Amino acid sequence: MNSPPPSMFLPLIRSSTSLTQIHQIHAQILVHGFPLHNHLLAKLVDLHSIDYARSIFDQIPSPTDFSWNAIIRGYTLDGSPHKSLFFYSKMLQDGVKPSNFTYPFVFKACSSLYLIQEGEQIHTHVFKLGFQSDIFINNSLIDMYCKCSCIKSANQVWDEMEDTDEVSWNSIISGYVRLGEIGKARELFDEMPVRRNVVCWTALINGYGREGNLIEMLGLFLRMLVSLDDVGPNSATMVCLLSACSSLSDLNLGRWVSVFIDVNGIPLNAILCTALIDMNSKCGDLKKARRLFDQISCKTIVSWNAMITGYVQRGSLEEAVMLFHLMQAELVKPNEITMVNVLSACAGLGALELGRQVHLYLGRNGLELNVILATALVDMYSKCGSIDNACLVFVKTGKKDVALWNAMILGLAYHGNGRDSLAVLTQMERDGARPNDITFIGVLSACNHSGLVEEGRSHFSDMVKKHGLSPRVEHYACMVDLLGRAGHLDEAIELVQNMVVSPDSIIWGALLSACRIHRNVELADKIGEVIMSLQDPNLGFCILLSNIYASVGRWKDVARVRRLVKEQGIKKPSGFSWIEIEGVVQRFVVEDTTHVQCQEIYKAHQNLVNHLKDEGYVPNFDFVLKNIDGM
Repeated sequence: MNSPPPSMFLPLIRSSTSLTQIHQIHAQILVHGFPLHNHLLAKLVDLHSIDYARSIFDQIPSPTDFSWNAIIRGYTLDGSPHKSLFFYSKMLQDGVKPSNFTYPFVFKACSSLYLIQEGEQIHTHVFKLGFQSDIFINNSLIDMYCKCSCIKSANQVWDEMEDTDEVSWNSIISGYVRLGEIGKARELFDEMPVRRNVVCWTALINGYGREGNLIEMLGLFLRMLVSLDDVGPNSATMVCLLSACSSLSDLNLGRWVSVFIDVNGIPLNAILCTALIDMNSKCGDLKKARRLFDQISCKTIVSWNAMITGYVQRGSLEEAVMLFHLMQAELVKPNEITMVNVLSACAGLGALELGRQVHLYLGRNGLELNVILATALVDMYSKCGSIDNACLVFVKTGKKDVALWNAMILGLAYHGNGRDSLAVLTQMERDGARPNDITFIGVLSACNHSGLVEEGRSHFSDMVKKHGLSPRVEHYACMVDLLGRAGHLDEAIELVQNMVVSPDSIIWGALLSACRIHRNVELADKIGEVIMSLQDPNLGFCILLSNIYASVGRWKDVARVRRLVKEQGIKKPSGFSWIEIEGVVQRFVVEDTTHVQCQEIYKAHQNLVNHLKDEGYVPNFDFVLKNIDGM
């Protein structure tokens, strides 16, 4: 029986769409001994089956430049750039001369790994082989230099090019945008002699969006729609617009972009859907974001993270935790971003048991406990009351950054371990980490919680004189509260008068609290005038002022404060809290009767009150923050 000719298999290889078909063709090639390995190798690279492609490559007795180019391309596209560069090096060692098809993927591998020195060295190979005029290689060089932040080298390649095309212009403009030089990018954009395609328009739109210039961004987008280039926006363009809306929390513009997408039928791929979810959640429309999320049939980890992050950032912590449980039920493997957000939700809810489960999950599933996750764990354990576990994670983390040091300092401060918090600051400075403004919020809070007045004064002075940091309102609030509680009211007032930023209601509230503690009604009068004149007075401070007046029998002033509160319509949202019971987070709202066990809860509460009375407890109501609304 005659064997079929080799040419018969070439169309079969080219038209194959699955590995099953390739396996069958490969078997026939082996049976008949046809030299079709290169064609098979190229097809496997197209099908993203890199391991199979490698096995084919290893079977080729003397690989040609086509074979080497195929395997280099395969590893670059597969996200293994280090292997691409390994095979390029081995290609040279084996004496095989690269072709002009070799270098675009080699330079792409260099840019993926940010290996600028290796890229420059390979650039010399291009000259030695006489490829310096090849437009495809030059375009890939411009792209590599731009992605490695070497815009001068990119510009030099650009200037020396004899011919340019759309890709050349797109690459250099995108490079300037990436480095924040939007003016130069716009200058090149306006000079383009060739038709500007959607990639070029999108790059510049993205540049304006990244610098927060919505007017220029939107103006360029509208200009694109009526341009003589006759090019319309694609999904990537809309993602850029939505990202800008998200970063600036501009819901109105975000909704306009959403309507534009619907009206113009722009394809909703996974990336665009995720951008819509992110925009709606960051702009406060969580219901719309969740509807979009639920409509995605094939959710990626990015989609899950966008929704969970949205819930956490908008304070819907219970929903974030429930979505995480749903994610686990659907066997979607979380990544670092997921776990950081879930730990943040646990910290806000005080869900220690769930936080512990997340910590165990990290270990069981091989997720590296890097400094970002360690910081989230320290924050979670601290806020959930387990400072010992927070310290354990902190100590076991080898490479510490400023955020981790800050989390530990703040955690110890909130637990009243002021001396320990200051000791961590000392160790931080010994290790060469430079404290920032967040560090000193923790340090001054530690001094405040522990009544360390002299230490607070010293560190506040060091923050300015030694570290060159400008105090923020939060730093002043800590110092004013610290000095006020300790009875140094004159010093606290002097500090407020010399603030480099305008005092806010928190500052005045701290002073008012000190007046309550030390019964300084005269100073409370002056501070009360400031608080009541604010555009949005804090109801808690108004109640505190009213109670101070009531404690000394100044009932006319009590009535005056209450009347002003009612006239200005100052409202306080209902208080609520969470408690974790057997791994389940329970939510309680003031005077709530919707909880399924509300009768048992109120009964238990009344039993506790009765028990306290039986033990002889007499509450002190002198400075209770009495409700004004009903009086």
